[in-house]
Amino acid sequence: MNTFQNIDNKLIAFADKHNARLTKDRNGFFPTERRIDWTENQIRKAVIIQPSFLMTPNTDSSLWNFINVAWIMKNGVAVKPGWMKILLEKSDFNLIDKDIDELLFQSENNLCNIKLEDVE
Repeated sequence: MNTFQNIDNKLIAFADKHNARLTKDRNGFFPTERRIDWTENQIRKAVIIQPSFLMTPNTDSSLWNFINVAWIMKNGVAVKPGWMKILLEKSDFNLIDKDIDELLFQSENNLCNIKLEDVE
């Protein structure tokens, strides 16, 4: 069973609304994740759903993170620290599945209100 089967359509709709790109299972990254990326007013923004990191080379796919990030690029390099808000950390995926509408609503509020001074 695809972990994301119940929420993929909502992620696609969110990406379409923001003229964003939904990436599924990025090569070289997590075997299972979703990431929505877009740029608005020079600010790069992303909603990331990924398994929690462990202190080992493995990931724990039973625990998940739901993260909002924003950053800018200067001369082709991401300016650190940027901005990040963790909406869920080390949570069961069922919570993401159940609360996806609220998580996307919060993500939209968070990321649409980011200003350049927040990420510099």
